[in-house]
Amino acid sequence: MKLKDPDKIQLIYNATLKLVKESGLAALNMAAIGKEAKLGMGTIYVYFKSKEELINSLFHSLKRLNTQRIYATLTPDAPFKINMKELFDNYIINRIDYFEEHFFVEQCSNSHYLDAESRQLDEEAFHGVFELLDRGKKELLVKDMDNAVLTAHMMGSANEIVALCMKQKIKITKAFLDGAFTLCWDSIIR
Repeated sequence: MKLKDPDKIQLIYNATLKLVKESGLAALNMAAIGKEAKLGMGTIYVYFKSKEELINSLFHSLKRLNTQRIYATLTPDAPFKINMKELFDNYIINRIDYFEEHFFVEQCSNSHYLDAESRQLDEEAFHGVFELLDRGKKELLVKDMDNAVLTAHMMGSANEIVALCMKQKIKITKAFLDGAFTLCWDSIIR
């Protein structure tokens, strides 16, 4: 059995990301991916049997990578607020630096294309923030609300900040992140 070329997989992934950013997930098709990647349809289908297989493969790769980036600087022994600030900052910076990737993941998360394994991976990405929020509740710092609601609130705030930065080409500074975090922090603490 011939090994698959990782460079060709990356070409297919890059073409997929570009096309989804331009036209959305629903408009994505294998012919357009092949054209964008400058690979024949036979080659595309050697690597991925279907659009769904490609979407799930790319989703897995990006979800793992982005989750790793977002949690990378958190340390278990750091004070709760410091870890929350790191998480918030990492999320915003990662979304801006890897906007195309996040756009794809977000489109997938809200689509019918993801299989059960991908949906599970999507849910697991929230375990870290849920554990952190539970710690904040035990320390009587965070409102005693459902973690999913708290996380949705924080992510909504962060996503709007990212959208604002992207639209208005705002440079992310420490002062900007500190101010954004203060607004979010004040809304979740007791």
